Amino acid sequence: MNKFVSTTKLDFRTLKYCNLFLIKYRRKAGIWFIVTAVLSVGIAIYDILVIKSQYYMFAILAAAFVAYSLYQMFTVEKKLDQSLIRFFTNRTVSSQTIELDDEHVTVIRSLDPTNPTVYDWAHITEIDEMPQYYMLMVGKNAPIIIDRSADNIIEGTLEDLDAIIKAKTATKPYKMVDIDIVKIPITYVHQEPVPQDAQEVKAEEPAEEAKPEQIEEPKAEEKEEAPEDKKE
Repeated sequence: MNKFVSTTKLDFRTLKYCNLFLIKYRRKAGIWFIVTAVLSVGIAIYDILVIKSQYYMFAILAAAFVAYSLYQMFTVEKKLDQSLIRFFTNRTVSSQTIELDDEHVTVIRSLDPTNPTVYDWAHITEIDEMPQYYMLMVGKNAPIIIDRSADNIIEGTLEDLDAIIKAKTATKPYKMVDIDIVKIPITYVHQEPVPQDAQEVKAEEPAEEAKPEQIEEPKAEEKEEAPEDKKE
């Protein structure tokens, strides 16, 4: 029985590829745009040629909707980048170890390593493939992400991984995209978040520096007694 084990970092790169894949190929954003654009153009033509409404308001609204939809479609990757940058602000990168064999898929999350989640292959509803990752869908929007980089392999080979996946695609919905779907280069560098206690200490430092005159002076009685002690 083939067995494959690897680690996937859930970092900026991984989440960008997988979210972009879901937007473009599962939610079919491009097809939705084409359908709505055709309907909008039809409404504009009907307004101009048939209704002939004053100022062609329906035609103008349809054209504005098409322009807005076109803008949304061409800026989806940029907006995804901005969303991921906000997501990773003051957040550490977690990871998950995936174990595959002919019967089960086991997910061990770095945030909770003592409680692995085990799925039968029957729970995997669809398999998606791109050059960088496999995504095993559990439901509609819950992917188990497998990084196909050889550097992350713990046990087995990429050939073992491909063999297991190929055997399962015979009985499950399967989608493959063999191009690089990312067009904007990934330059984001993860920063280690500043611990909360360190932020509190830093905020208190000015108050500590402002306390030099808190050293207590000798009392008046103690100053008067000092000469008598010396005389004796």
